[in-house]
Amino acid sequence: MIGVTLALLLGRLVGTLLYGVKIGLEKALPGSMRHGLAKKAVILCSQHSHYACTTVAGWLGIGQDNVIRVPSLRDNSIDVAAFESAAREQLATGHAIAAIVATLGTTDAFGIDDLAALHAVRERLAQEFKLPYRPHLHADAVIGWAWSVFRNYSFAANSLGFRGRTVRALAAAVSRIRHLPLADSLGIDFHKTGFAPYISSLFLLKDRADFGAIVRERETMPYLYHTGEYHPGMFTLETSRSGSGVMAALANLLLLGQEGFRTLIGHSVEMAEVLRELIISRPELTILNDQNYGPVTLFRAYPAGVDTFRVKQREESDPSYAGELARHNELNRRVFQRVAAEALSGRGVAIGFTDNYRTSSSGEPICALKSYVLSPFADEQQMHAVVEHVLAACRAVESEVGS
Repeated sequence: MIGVTLALLLGRLVGTLLYGVKIGLEKALPGSMRHGLAKKAVILCSQHSHYACTTVAGWLGIGQDNVIRVPSLRDNSIDVAAFESAAREQLATGHAIAAIVATLGTTDAFGIDDLAALHAVRERLAQEFKLPYRPHLHADAVIGWAWSVFRNYSFAANSLGFRGRTVRALAAAVSRIRHLPLADSLGIDFHKTGFAPYISSLFLLKDRADFGAIVRERETMPYLYHTGEYHPGMFTLETSRSGSGVMAALANLLLLGQEGFRTLIGHSVEMAEVLRELIISRPELTILNDQNYGPVTLFRAYPAGVDTFRVKQREESDPSYAGELARHNELNRRVFQRVAAEALSGRGVAIGFTDNYRTSSSGEPICALKSYVLSPFADEQQMHAVVEHVLAACRAVESEVGS
């Protein structure tokens, strides 16, 4: 992976991001830890990055309004050209860049930012603007880190015997995950794709010296650290923390190893690909994140007679279609509620829901049903059941509306 120094944290995604941005803030505005912000600082991230970016900006005094969310492309990765334009605008106005947050696996769609391209832009702008610092590049890889186990996997030989669709999906994700060493810091959550209990997270820092930016003087904590050499409390928020999450993550790493993680991640992606094949075989359903290749599938159900080959484009960009979009949103919301109620009663399948996968040109949110397959016990029969229950719920809702 990256780096020579690491700190194990309690705060899951928010915690790992907090450390990355705080270190970046001290690089951009030295002395902020002691004196506060000398001038305006911003965080640059994609429109699909986690809301933790806003949380961290608020807690660090950067300000929630100073999170610059850059538009994303069809594959839910950051638009690099738009990012460069936004970064130039901030630097030209004299604002400091506290951090560039690259998302390696968005929560909703598994979009993977082009870390190599962001790194290249960062290097170019730092030189062009003659910055006294290099804007900190943090990889929010809390979900996508696990795909790095395939870095040396031969997809041609395919020793684990994955199906063709799965091999393609895994290879597509790995092509970008492999650039993780370019990041200055990296966040990992083991309670997601690490298959460990909550909470167990890891913050990795590429340059050991960067921790110096947030070290507190020993004199400020006179009743601590009289013995020993390892004193993480001097550079972390917590001077005490539970070791249970950390030990659970370590146990999984030792137990499963590279081959075990390849098997688990590959199985999750394979089941997602099975589900996607079933969805595209039904004219009533369509996949929204069809250009993403992880364990999550966002999809929508439609009333009979809707052209699902053209409906996505119309919902996103045709203002005259806003009324239909609102009705389709309501249908999917009610489908989810029905399926969720059945699942809670023990008769159905568990699926998720997102209220705003994308915003249409008319300002209407586009909601989606969500399947997030991570269980090693998921099988093809359960993927069939997802489709069957969604279609049955769709018919029931349409019947209620019609009556």
